[in-house]
This record gives sequence, C-alpha cells and structure tokens, in this order.
Amino acid sequence: VMGVTPAYFFSALPRAVDIANLTLALSKSVVFGLLIALIGCHYGLRVKPNTESLGAGTTASVVTSITMVILVDALFAILFKEIGI
Repeated sequence: VMGVTPAYFFSALPRAVDIANLTLALSKSVVFGLLIALIGCHYGLRVKPNTESLGAGTTASVVTSITMVILVDALFAILFKEIGI
C-alpha cells in the first residue's frame, strides 16, 4: 500500500529492531497464542448442548483469555526487568 515491498521490509527490519527484541516479541506472541487456544478449548469442552451455555462459555472464555494475557504479560515484564532485557 505504501510502496514497501516484502524484500525491503525484511532487509530494513534488522536495522530498525534489535534481533533480541524481535525474538522476544515473537516468543511472547507464541506463548499468548497457546494460552488463548488452551483457554478456548477448556471452556469449549465444558459447553452444554444449549445456546445459554454456549453464550456463557464464550463470554467466560474471552474474559479469562484477556485477563490471563494481561497477567502473563505483567509476569514477562517483571521477569525481563529482573534479567535486564
């Protein structure tokens, strides 16, 4: 859209972002994705065969996922501050 080709993006990325920060961000996103998937599966398997249970399970899954992502991100921040990253 802005005239940035994928080749230019990947060649300019290491100059703009430190590799350690990029690796850290990608690893955190994998952890968050797995966490959200596990929470979604947990609540999905507990849903009873009616629409009321489906709505309640979906709401509980989303709220729990958001809360856990915030808490795990805070734990990552504390951990990385302690080790100096």
